[in-house]
Amino acid sequence: MQLDFFQEQDIPLLSSWFASQREVTQWAGPGVQWPLSDDFLQTLLGSASQKPARLLTFAARQEGELAAVAQLGFEWENHLACLCRVAVNPRLRGQNLAEKMANLLIESAFLHLQPVVERLELHVYPFNQAAVRTYEKLGFVHEGVRRACVAVGDERWDCAFYGLLRTEYTGRSAGLTAQEKAFSAASA
Repeated sequence: MQLDFFQEQDIPLLSSWFASQREVTQWAGPGVQWPLSDDFLQTLLGSASQKPARLLTFAARQEGELAAVAQLGFEWENHLACLCRVAVNPRLRGQNLAEKMANLLIESAFLHLQPVVERLELHVYPFNQAAVRTYEKLGFVHEGVRRACVAVGDERWDCAFYGLLRTEYTGRSAGLTAQEKAFSAASA
């Protein structure tokens, strides 16, 4: 898997991944309309030129094909990052691509950025059990739920909050054996 910034040529494929307002809200949260507007899609561009970075949109590619998209948002004054809007190409689901991409972004946030990120957080809808399992496997800790906080048509969705501290991540990484580190690097 190769990771780079989301590009204009990625827009048509990403747009084709969603078939309803429910799917868009599950990915992008409330306030983003289906079909995706040109104005919204333009907000995903320009990551390379942000100084300082506030919201970076990443594209994971597998054999040159757009495999997944995710964002990291930053609140530098609090040394905080937010992992958000993780989506996997529907044709490529079931290959742990979200986990692989999130792991690369977590490593980047905690080990390669300046100033240092001390906390990484995310929001997820609890019914999205595949995402919940992925985030918990990556070490995120469930911190709470905002009940019935998002309206999607006639439905009300809960939103769960998860967090991962830099000390938890680096402590876990330091405890890995050489074989586990090699496997982790190879699976990325």
